[in-house]
Amino acid sequence: MKRAIKAILKVTALLLVAAVAIGFTWERVVRRSDAKRFPRIGRSVDIGGRSMDIDCVGEGGPVVILDSGFGTPGYGWRPIQSQIATFTQACWFDRAGYGWSDPGPYPQTARSNAQDLHALLHAAGIPPPYVLVGHSFAGYNVRLFNSLYPNEVAAAVLADSAQEDEGNRLPRRRGSRPPDYLRYPLYLAARAMDETAMLRANHVSLFIPRRPSPQDFTPEDAATFKYLLRRSVAGHTSEGMAAWESMEQARASGNFGDKPLVVLTAGRSFQPGDQDADEDAQVWIRELQPRLVRLSTRGRQIIVANSDHSIPTEAPEAVIDAVRQVAKGLPGRVAGR
Repeated sequence: MKRAIKAILKVTALLLVAAVAIGFTWERVVRRSDAKRFPRIGRSVDIGGRSMDIDCVGEGGPVVILDSGFGTPGYGWRPIQSQIATFTQACWFDRAGYGWSDPGPYPQTARSNAQDLHALLHAAGIPPPYVLVGHSFAGYNVRLFNSLYPNEVAAAVLADSAQEDEGNRLPRRRGSRPPDYLRYPLYLAARAMDETAMLRANHVSLFIPRRPSPQDFTPEDAATFKYLLRRSVAGHTSEGMAAWESMEQARASGNFGDKPLVVLTAGRSFQPGDQDADEDAQVWIRELQPRLVRLSTRGRQIIVANSDHSIPTEAPEAVIDAVRQVAKGLPGRVAGR
């Protein structure tokens, strides 16, 4: 019986090793094929031993920097970027571990994201000051960048930005926090599943969030966006495991002083018609988002009635108009535009 058990364990171990080897090899082959079908857009910039991807179009300044929400690659900003580029330069980028950017050190917080962006912009030769645009989680990144490099920020737009008190005021929307001792193992598990094709083969959505494609995307654009979502597992998971640290960093980040600030707020709840969701939406609109407005003496809230949380996708014109508002009159703006 003991010999039989040992034999079974050996065979199981061999099968497991073989499955991992096959999955790893398959993933490499498919990635090479994907890289040919979806060539890099933008340019790769070395920030000190690892690279980040950034894409800029347009001319003039201040330069508008577009930072995506949690789990979303920078490519999703392209329709908005093209419109902003008619009156000033606009750049989207992939945070560490997203899209075409290399993974960064674990854990990935709002502070490390801001530091990465600062290194990227300077290595890429894109001079300040900047108009920072952050959607959802990226609102934390914008606030940390302003805290660390205040002299390089001209203005900001927060598109339905995360707010550090939402977990307490909206418990139904609060995510579950894994025990500290499990967070790094969960991150490693996600990376291992990604490297061995387990996410690809089983279509696991736990580590690959579903995100709607922008309205103006062609089928090929949408395919590229989906491809980049899959490439964003490392950054998405690392940020997710450190989301609570990012929240506290934002809480301690200070304010924007008298810099122009527009806070775009979703006017539709996640579940229209659901009483609890509608009540949460009112707290979000009338209590939590106004706290962001008060971060600047020149803060202004705009409720985007025709959009839910996905403002850049649902109402891109609101983001473009907000950028126009905060950029108007700033030094360096393109004359006559």
